[in-house]
Amino acid sequence: MGLVEKIKEIVEQHIPDESVFIVKIEAKGMKRLKVLIVLDGDKGVSIEQVTEVSRNVGRELDERELIKDEYTFEVTSAGVGEPLEQHRQYIKNIDRKVKVTRSNETKFVGQLKSVTEEAIVIDAEIKEKGKKKVEIKEMEIPFSDIKTTQVEVSFK
Repeated sequence: MGLVEKIKEIVEQHIPDESVFIVKIEAKGMKRLKVLIVLDGDKGVSIEQVTEVSRNVGRELDERELIKDEYTFEVTSAGVGEPLEQHRQYIKNIDRKVKVTRSNETKFVGQLKSVTEEAIVIDAEIKEKGKKKVEIKEMEIPFSDIKTTQVEVSFK
């Protein structure tokens, strides 16, 4: 079992409740290892929850001596503008505006309408070149064809 898998096991033991989940865990770096744990929640994740996981996981990493050399350690919540990485993140963001980049680099912006195990459905905003009118077209995009999806933040 690799280091990331061992860290994941530790993190899972310290997740505060079932609504909070791991988005990703990274352990990389040449001279000094950097361990990054990104959390999210079905209804968001609080700073208190992040702090609790950070303290407990950091303490356990030190007690188990999984990392022999010096390292940096960070636990954070999924940030605004970060790509969606987990199926649960898509579900959490239903009815929000998203920007989807497909594998062939085509991009669509629209409201995330639904999520299945295989695909997402968005009401894509299609604008013809040279025209102001925007047409809404329902599109089903398979996860296998999605390169990245980001929530579009609106300050209106």
